[in-house]
This record gives sequence, structure tokens and C-alpha cells, in this order.
Amino acid sequence: MTPDQQHFDLSLDEPLVCRSVWISDIHLGTKHARVEELLDFLRVVDCKYLYLVGDFIDGWELKFRWFWRDDYNTLIQKLLRKSRKQTKVIYISGNHDEFIEEFMGMKFGNVTIARQAIHTAADGKKYLVIHGHQADGLTHFNHLLEKLGSHLYNWILDFNLYFNRLRRALGFGYWSLAAYLKFKAKSAVKYVTEYEDTLAAMARSHEAHGVICGHIHRAETKTINGVEYLNCGDWVESCTALIEDFDGKIKLIHFHENDVLRAGRGSRSHDSGDGRQGNGRGGGASGRRRHAGRERAPLHSGILFIGDEDSRPATADPGVQI
Repeated sequence: MTPDQQHFDLSLDEPLVCRSVWISDIHLGTKHARVEELLDFLRVVDCKYLYLVGDFIDGWELKFRWFWRDDYNTLIQKLLRKSRKQTKVIYISGNHDEFIEEFMGMKFGNVTIARQAIHTAADGKKYLVIHGHQADGLTHFNHLLEKLGSHLYNWILDFNLYFNRLRRALGFGYWSLAAYLKFKAKSAVKYVTEYEDTLAAMARSHEAHGVICGHIHRAETKTINGVEYLNCGDWVESCTALIEDFDGKIKLIHFHENDVLRAGRGSRSHDSGDGRQGNGRGGGASGRRRHAGRERAPLHSGILFIGDEDSRPATADPGVQI
């Protein structure tokens, strides 16, 4: 299966109801985190499983220079509200938020922290969910060089910020130097190819149909030697996510430069995880049948198993299903 790619319409009058959502590389703690866009997305998406696929908080940058905005707290509160309703939140650790390693395997209400997980889709296919830095040779062999590369990337993003302000003033759209370098530089292309091949091999070793990852800030869906490679991208530049419907089909969704984000949606905005913004369903989960599910975290493997129960929840108002 090659998942579809599509742009997302945030002007929907009904919640987008899906089974699973994967988002990665939010990098809270940096000024480039696209939190406003992510909040808009979370307000209109209603899901059973929500995966944070690593680098949710950028511990590296926070150690180097403290930067924390009020909307970062709003995002964390939003996720916690969703977790208190019908959504199971699975926080997969990355390299930038390696400080959460000491909490590995712990559950905080409906939020579970794991190093990696096996997600069973509605069609029975199994996917290895992992941040992806485990397949990055630079992470293993030169941690200092990797951190220097992270600071260089942030400098490039700073340049993008001011350059694109000028482009917008002249009537042009967004253009990313970082994305250009990643797609055009031969060494970068070779690095990405090796990264994808390594993760596909890791999925195969777990007898999974595919792998869902992040880390390299490059959203992609493809098949590599019979293994589905699904990268959910980032919320620094691309603003992308992976979404699973109730038939097990996974799509890559793009949000970048969406006019609706800037226009706003007014009082009809909805959020099933936020009791203060109504969608006519009384806060979301009260009228639904919850599934306890089976979550197994064998000590010898450190892998969390998610999603291998009855997939389609009963709901009186299914909203928009993808």
C-alpha cells in the first residue's frame, strides 16, 4: 500500500474522526515550533490513538538557551485534555527529548511513554513506530557533531524566517532553504536513502508490514523492498501528519501555508478533547464506548503493543471519517 497524500481542510464544520494520528518533531523549546498550526489541527481532529513520534520537547535547545512561550503550555494542556477523554496518547522518545528515558514504560493516566511501539492497524497490518534516530549513524558515533548540526539547522531556519517575510511582502509563497538542501545535496540524499533503508530493515526484523518514523524532518510515504516506509515529517517546517482511517488506510496530510490557518474558523471550532469549545457532543467521550485495549510492554524488548483490539468505536455522531 502506498498511502495517499493530500492537503487538509481546516474549515470542516464537523470533527475529522479517525482511528490514529502520528505527529513528530514539534521541538518545543525552539522559536521555530509551529504550535499555532498544530493547535488548529488538534482542535478539529478526533482520534483514538495519538502518537508523538519523538522530539516533542527539544531538551538540547532548552539546555543551550531557555525559550518557552505560553502557547507551548497550551499545547501540553490540549494533549492532556484529549488523554483524559477518549484518546490514548503514546509518547515515543527521540534524541532531542532523551531526558524522558528515565520514565520509559511508565503510564501517566492515559499517556504512555515508550521507546518504540508496534501499532496494529484496523486492517491487521503491524507497524513499527519509532522516532528514527536509532538508524542515524551520526547519533551513535558523534553526539557532539550531531548537536552542532542541530544548531546549524536552527540558523538556517532563522534565515528562512526573515527571507520568507521578504518573499511574502513581495507577493511570493514560502520557500525553504533547509528543504532545498536536503533534496538537492548528494550527500544529504545518500544519507536519507541509507536512513530509510535501515528503518525498513528494522521493521522487517520485527516482522512488521511497515515503519512509522520522524527524525529527519522529511515527510515521505513509499515502499522499500516490500516494507512500507512512512515518515510523518515535522512541525517546524512542513507541518505534516499521518492519519489512519477505520479501514486501516494511512494518509500523509499536509498543512503548510493553508489559508484557513490564517483566516480562523470562529466560534464553530470544535475540539473533542476540550470541554470549553463545544461541537454539540458534550465534551466528546461521554457518549462513546471506550475500549480498554491490550497494551503489552515486555521487559526484554521494551516495545509497547497498541491497537490490536476492535477498531471501530461506537459513536452517535461520527463526523467526517477519512
